[in-house]
Amino acid sequence: MTDDNRSKNEHIKEASNQLRGTLEEGLAQVVTGAIAEDDTQLLKFHGSYMQDDRDLRGERAKKKLEKAFSFMIRLRIPGGLVTAKQWVALDDIASTYANNTLRLTTRATFQYHGVIKSNLKRTMQAINKAAL
Repeated sequence: MTDDNRSKNEHIKEASNQLRGTLEEGLAQVVTGAIAEDDTQLLKFHGSYMQDDRDLRGERAKKKLEKAFSFMIRLRIPGGLVTAKQWVALDDIASTYANNTLRLTTRATFQYHGVIKSNLKRTMQAINKAAL
C-alpha cells in the first residue's frame, strides 16, 4: 500500500510515537474540555472516545461556550465475566468519576460515560487497580 492509499488515521498513527501523540499535553490543558483532533483519533485505540452533550449544544452555542465535552471509556472484559469485587469497583468508579452510570454492552463489556477530561487519567488508573 502506498502513502497515497493510506487513510488519514494511518498517517496519524504512524506519526504518533506508539499511539501517544500529544495526549499527555492535551489532557493537561485546563483551558478546554477537549483534546486535539488527531489525539481524539488516537484515544480510540485506547478504548476511549470524546463526546459532547447533545442536549446542551444549542444552549451552549447561544452563549458562545465550548461544547460540553466528556469521554466514554470502553473496558475489555475477557469472556464478559467479572467477580463480585470487580463489580463493586466498577460501580464505585461510575459514581466517583463518571456520570453515575455503568452501561453493559451487547459485546459483554462495560462503558463509562460522562467522564470529564480532568478525571480521565484517574478513571483509567482506578480501572487498572480493579484489575480490569
